Amino acid sequence: MRFRKKQLKKLGILFLNFVLLYGLLRLIITLAERTGQLWIYYAGTILYGAAVVVLFVWFFVLNGFTLNRVEFLPEDLPDRWSEDRKADFLAKLPENRERAKRLMYVLLPLIVTLLISYIELSFFK
Repeated sequence: MRFRKKQLKKLGILFLNFVLLYGLLRLIITLAERTGQLWIYYAGTILYGAAVVVLFVWFFVLNGFTLNRVEFLPEDLPDRWSEDRKADFLAKLPENRERAKRLMYVLLPLIVTLLISYIELSFFK
């Protein structure tokens, strides 16, 4: 039961973030349409796209320069790194991966928002 509540909480946070990000993008689009100034739309979508790129790179770095959950061994790290740097990197990696997980609560809804906006633009307008 506790596992289910935890999963529902995660889904709720993802959904709420999606609603907020999608609502903000729709507000930007509506504002651009009503004022007749397309630069508002372009600026808004460029900011959303830039946010996706920055957050993805940040996720990638926090996750140990990988997209999977493979645990690193000291032998896997570059040979040019000192033993202290390798130990420091491996010690910080679990904490950084937790940060990367929390970052996904913003990154995934942002990607879905842009995907839905693209589909709307391509097929329904």
